[in-house]
Amino acid sequence: MKTCLCCCPLETGKCFLMIWMGWSMGNTMTVSGLLISVLNTILDPVDVGNKKIFSGFINFKNKNLIVKLILHIKPIFALFILLIFSGCTEEKVGLERFGTISGRVVDEQDLSGIANAQLITLPPTNTVLTDAQGNFEMEDLEPGDYELIVTKQDYFSDTLQVTVVSAAVSQVVFNLQKLPPDIFLPEFSDNFFPGDAQTDVSTDVIFQWQTTNPDDGIKFTLEIFEGEVEPAFRLQNLTDTFARVHGLKFETEYQWHVIAENEAGAVTSDFLTLTTRSFPEAHILYAKRVNDISQIFLTDSLGEVHTQITQNSFHSWRPVANPQRTRIAFLSSRDFNTQLYTMTPEGTDIIKLTNIATGGYYNKGVGFAWLPDGERLVFSSYNRLYIINKDGTGLTHLTTIDSQRHFREVDWSPANDKIVTLTMGVNRYDAQLMIMNTNGSGKQILLSDLPGALENPVFSPDGQRILYTYDVSGFQSAVGRQLDARIFEYNRQTNETTELSTAKPPGTNDLGPRYLGNGESIVFINTRNIPGSQRNLWIMPSDTLQSEQRIQVVEGVEFPDW
Repeated sequence: MKTCLCCCPLETGKCFLMIWMGWSMGNTMTVSGLLISVLNTILDPVDVGNKKIFSGFINFKNKNLIVKLILHIKPIFALFILLIFSGCTEEKVGLERFGTISGRVVDEQDLSGIANAQLITLPPTNTVLTDAQGNFEMEDLEPGDYELIVTKQDYFSDTLQVTVVSAAVSQVVFNLQKLPPDIFLPEFSDNFFPGDAQTDVSTDVIFQWQTTNPDDGIKFTLEIFEGEVEPAFRLQNLTDTFARVHGLKFETEYQWHVIAENEAGAVTSDFLTLTTRSFPEAHILYAKRVNDISQIFLTDSLGEVHTQITQNSFHSWRPVANPQRTRIAFLSSRDFNTQLYTMTPEGTDIIKLTNIATGGYYNKGVGFAWLPDGERLVFSSYNRLYIINKDGTGLTHLTTIDSQRHFREVDWSPANDKIVTLTMGVNRYDAQLMIMNTNGSGKQILLSDLPGALENPVFSPDGQRILYTYDVSGFQSAVGRQLDARIFEYNRQTNETTELSTAKPPGTNDLGPRYLGNGESIVFINTRNIPGSQRNLWIMPSDTLQSEQRIQVVEGVEFPDW
């Protein structure tokens, strides 16, 4: 096996020392032979499995030519030797970029060392205990500013600000004062939830802890870190031993701890870690009322795990995820008027997009959809369609229709070739299903002048089919009641329409359909045809031969989306 000279400075040095000695004695033959030996070692191919790693285009003749060239440029070759040695010095893969905190914890009265005092840093690194003499050391710390907190039963806690410097030791000394006999420092039990290193934790979780002494007069602070200097979440002045935290990220590791503080001082628990669950692969968004406020939820295709995304005192509804599943658009009344917003799948980074009316005839803002790039949305405002960026910039007018009609619903084909809309006249049942080019031209009416309610057009994932609902009873009323709304699928290539609600229970309506996943299933609402009836979330295959396999997933929901 050959030795790589660049990785073995000792062998390299021996070879070039012999070459230099040969030079000094004028023994050109010796120098030539040694040079060829070195070149053989460096440049010959090395067998690795079935391949040769080298610079193998250099044959023996080429090596002799290189030797002759080197022999005529001795000064340059000498410099080359120096470069070889300087470049092959062993690199220190080290901890010199880290720093250390070292010190002692003593009793302020007699300056005796305090054993088993606990020290932690903020931001979190590690926890150490003092030895029998009160000494401690924290190694391998990233440079920066830290709070160093020390606690010990029967003593007031103390905190110092410490700056850690690369390849240096920061020295500190704590002088702790003893507590009066009637005052006790809070002490945590081992009961924490979520437990340390727990995985598959919900993004909406109730943290719990306990202290061994009475909680009277104790204020708690819950801090949750995501690898940052400042905590991602901090809940202060808590009097209960639990706190609900909403908006943790999916598939993310967090560190958390609790600080308990009373008149004796502050005590911090050990740091615990948790990892949140993965983002559901086939997830469904829906709105549901919680304490009479409409909130947005996320569930999987089986409805087994439900995560509440929005947590506020304003209505939020009509959630629609972009194709990349990185942002969710939704409607909210948090600005008192209904406007369009976007947020992350965890319910954070909420951005208001619109400042103009998003409604129209029988339209409370539901007319919006994502473009395939996931960076823009199309939305309706009365008889106009607009495009806007997901951060609220770049508002652009797309198209306008007759002022006597308004856009009610809109969807953009994933194939990026068409837009489908539902337009309404002054009469609630004067609905038209219209398709157009993505620049607003080429408007073509697919359905119109039907006696019953026509609603909910949406493209399939390949853009070749369109779902919609129609009340086949033809019933009309001032309040828009429907008696027998069914789901239909229109094929753009064949111009054929197929009913999918063949297994719908009598006396109910199928509403708000959306394709699920790759289009093999459909998520939709089923409700009794009596005003005020509960709306439930269902899933069924899009194949008419299997449409009887309807499964109820969630009760009491609105506006499903995948």
